[in-house]
Amino acid sequence: MKALGKILSAIFLVVTLGLVVYLSVNLKSGNGYSIQIIAMEGNVHLTKEQYLSYANLLDRNNYASLSLQVIKDRIEKHPYVERADVRYDGNGQVSISITEKSFIAILLNDDNQFIVTDKLQVLPVFDQTKKIDYPIIANTNVNGAVQPLASMRNNFDVVTAAKIISSVKLLNPELYDSLSSIDLENGGDIILNLSSVNYPIRIGRGSEIRKIVYLNNLWNYLKGKEINQYLDYVDLRYGGHVYLGILESSNGKAETNSNEGLPNGKQG
Repeated sequence: MKALGKILSAIFLVVTLGLVVYLSVNLKSGNGYSIQIIAMEGNVHLTKEQYLSYANLLDRNNYASLSLQVIKDRIEKHPYVERADVRYDGNGQVSISITEKSFIAILLNDDNQFIVTDKLQVLPVFDQTKKIDYPIIANTNVNGAVQPLASMRNNFDVVTAAKIISSVKLLNPELYDSLSSIDLENGGDIILNLSSVNYPIRIGRGSEIRKIVYLNNLWNYLKGKEINQYLDYVDLRYGGHVYLGILESSNGKAETNSNEGLPNGKQG
């Protein structure tokens, strides 16, 4: 009986040691599986390789020390990433599905460019960032340099520009596609520029959303018409009136405030 007890004790000891070794190897290598490939989907503004490089996940020699949580944490540290879902697919492959933050504009500050999100956070523009054809917000009244990852919710100019962008996009996606820039003139009048015409649109300050409604009606009427070739500017600053600056010649211009031909009886 004593011999049997010693044998059972020895077997128990061997099994225990084996279990300890097994658990230690599994914990070290990421929950019991070997990672050999990391796949990614959902990326739009940067390539898979750029995201993995930022997260230090390109070197396969380091995969043995990774876990799903470590991969998730590293990817979500990227400024462009809102959320990352990470799963093990089997056969050594891990898949990452990322949700990027929603971009709405490019902010110019001195000689620097920043991406503005729908939550008014400013992000750095990384080299080779793709698909950032968003309206430009320029000449904002900002005290000091803009810091990456900062919030612009307390900046009146940026908030106003964001409201204009969202209003244009909601009212008329075609007009939104043509919106190239919003010039805040460092706290002065607000000027819009469209890629489809060569003249600026002055909307001033105050009642910006109402003026965007006027602009939408006017733009639907003017788009594609020959008169666009003779306009020097459109002015919406004055109490619901629309003023058109008409080019008189190559060396001069004239202004009109005629009602004739304008939509909804607005003055021109």
